[in-house]
Amino acid sequence: MAKYDVVIRGGTVVDGTGGPRRVADVAISDGRVAMIGDAPPGAGREEIDARGLIVAPGVIDLHTHYDAQLHWDPYCTTSGWHGTTTAIIGNCGFGFAPLKAGMQDRYMRMMENTEQIPYDVMKRSMPFDWESLPDWLEHLRRLPKGINVATYLPMNALLSYVIGPDEAKTRPATEAERARMREILHEAMDAGAWGFSFSHLGAEGNSHVDHDFTAMPSDVMAAEEAYNLADVLRERGEGVIQILCELPGMAEPRRKVAEELARRSGCTVLHNITVPSDVNPESHRSVLRWLDEVIAQGLNIWTQSFCWRKWLDITPLYFNAWDSVPIFRTLTAAPTAEAKVALVGDADYRARFAREYDPAYMQEAGGRLEAYTLREAPGTSQYDAFLGHQLQDISAATGRPVTELFLDLIRDTGAQVLFTSDEVVAHSTETITELLSHPRVLVGVSDGGAHSKHGNGGFWSTDLLIWLGRETDVFPLEHVHHLMSGRNAQVFGLKDRGELREGYAADIMIYDLDRLGFEVGRYEIVHDLPGGDWRKITRAEGIRHILVNGRRIFTDNVCSGETPGQLLTPGGGQADQSARLAAE
Repeated sequence: MAKYDVVIRGGTVVDGTGGPRRVADVAISDGRVAMIGDAPPGAGREEIDARGLIVAPGVIDLHTHYDAQLHWDPYCTTSGWHGTTTAIIGNCGFGFAPLKAGMQDRYMRMMENTEQIPYDVMKRSMPFDWESLPDWLEHLRRLPKGINVATYLPMNALLSYVIGPDEAKTRPATEAERARMREILHEAMDAGAWGFSFSHLGAEGNSHVDHDFTAMPSDVMAAEEAYNLADVLRERGEGVIQILCELPGMAEPRRKVAEELARRSGCTVLHNITVPSDVNPESHRSVLRWLDEVIAQGLNIWTQSFCWRKWLDITPLYFNAWDSVPIFRTLTAAPTAEAKVALVGDADYRARFAREYDPAYMQEAGGRLEAYTLREAPGTSQYDAFLGHQLQDISAATGRPVTELFLDLIRDTGAQVLFTSDEVVAHSTETITELLSHPRVLVGVSDGGAHSKHGNGGFWSTDLLIWLGRETDVFPLEHVHHLMSGRNAQVFGLKDRGELREGYAADIMIYDLDRLGFEVGRYEIVHDLPGGDWRKITRAEGIRHILVNGRRIFTDNVCSGETPGQLLTPGGGQADQSARLAAE
């Protein structure tokens, strides 16, 4: 009789701790690692031949927006294809609970405008049969899941529930409302939420806008509303706070709010977001200097970094990162292709665009127009010779200013033009090494589930393994896996995930490092959303098997149909773990 449920035979085990790799068998029983060593022949009811392959812990992604997608895609692809076995949802203050009856449409419109999840897809797929956070958590427990998920209490939903989504933008909460919000956070954390999340960026320089293109409630609320909730974490002695208070190139990042949250709560604060830049390295170096300062103050603050080689597909119909720049927000607010064409043909708007455009403020908005590459110009042949060229080169060849060329391309193609840009993130190994060498920098900000019409972030882990684990030798592969799994688990407080140890959950990826890959520079369009809507994806190559809680969910990108994912709840102790890691 077989001793184990599964035995993974003869792979090279990289266990996520940062320790040296070794060739060993990994045995699994009841969804957990039972033994790492030598398993006798026939010891597993199921055996996986991993000879010549890497056996590593599944990826833990601390920043996703799969809250809605879980309802039609239990595997949270593309992340699930690339080895992610645990995803944290409810980030940036966006989510679906707590929810008052009749507010469903407003929440979906919020999610559509900020994270570009199609309203019609959500309406087709989500039952909205919950009100409180405990109700939502119970809904998530029942929902079939291919991967594990954990969630914050999202603050925009909380403000909308207690005060109202519009009124919360105009006044501070009353003492009675603050007491109610503390009560709701207690209830949420008693039921299994990990803390709370919010964005706090102000009204300008912010691509998160509401259905009417005004700022989101948490972006313009008084910081005291968040401090009020931080006191709950202090009282409980546990929890995590995720705050989006900084974007690249932002004139006045709100780091002091993050500092006060750490002081008030005594818990882990995840600062968002650090985006390394080859063009403007000061944008990430200033964050690193600040982290050194808060470490010296004894504050448990970490920054989450956007640190892989992502490119953006940019089209006027779907690209909302432009909303961080006022002149571009006017363009995205034009509701149809026809309206956008009319706008860019208007002499007053063109003059204003030429006057206000400043490449120095474009990092958050997809990079400088000068560095945009023209990929498609449908409906016109006059640009055929320039396909694959950057706008700055086309400008030089034609003698037209870049701003004029950009607006003409929108007009001449009926707003169907497609640009790509990779300038928003660093592509220099030296830049990434500088960032990831800092002890308080976290990897894994896929934004998975969001913005799927101009790309996806689920392939971040595969790119890091290729870039840092195969193409260069700046970090050993063991350290890369520690960054993607072990460190993220420890900081967030996942006590038995992120490493391959006996007794830990058997969340495992098995891959061929030499064959690991994906199609670079081109997203695949698939019509696999409810109602036949489309998205852009990136498939993984070279990942042979992915297991969640000991059961295979993918083999060579083919889904098993199994849904072993769990809703992960704190269960105590997470504050101690992240504090211990911060002290190391």
